[in-house]
Amino acid sequence: MKKIVTVFAIALGCFATYAQEFTATEKYTVVNERSLDQKEENGRALIDLVATENLSNPIATLKIAEQELLEEVHITSLKAPGLETIVEILKVELVYSACCVSTDTYYFLVSEDRDFINLPRLENVYCEGPETDTHYIFPIQSYGREGMILRTKKHYTATHETKEIEVTQSFVWNDDDFDQEEAISAIK
Repeated sequence: MKKIVTVFAIALGCFATYAQEFTATEKYTVVNERSLDQKEENGRALIDLVATENLSNPIATLKIAEQELLEEVHITSLKAPGLETIVEILKVELVYSACCVSTDTYYFLVSEDRDFINLPRLENVYCEGPETDTHYIFPIQSYGREGMILRTKKHYTATHETKEIEVTQSFVWNDDDFDQEEAISAIK
């Protein structure tokens, strides 16, 4: 009986560590919001992503599409994502609200040497609820594949449960850089 309980506990622990998700972090924040065009008050702007321990050294500068529509900034982290030399992944979501809700999502891979590698930005628009949206899935997450970063399109049911996950692109992790200006969009 003890052996069965031990085997069950080990299996449960392996499943729990495999299916990790992003969690909120306070190790990073955004600062220095500034306008790109001095004449246009509510136009495009820039904001810096920084580590809270070093506010003066930007990790990245993010573009804000429309200052007046920016509602929230969410910064989350995925520890030990299962990619060689990568210790964590930062996910920064800029949430805009108008007649529809839209998000610009930036992902940064943090290496053992504290280098930050950004993946192409993802854009999602939600008008009548999330019918589909685009995400990256990493090896340690559900549906992840060893040594790969998957760009996926999630399809949802009317009750907002995941209906299917379509892999639209896969990157074999080889410690590469990704073009930071390329945006990948999903419009619902």
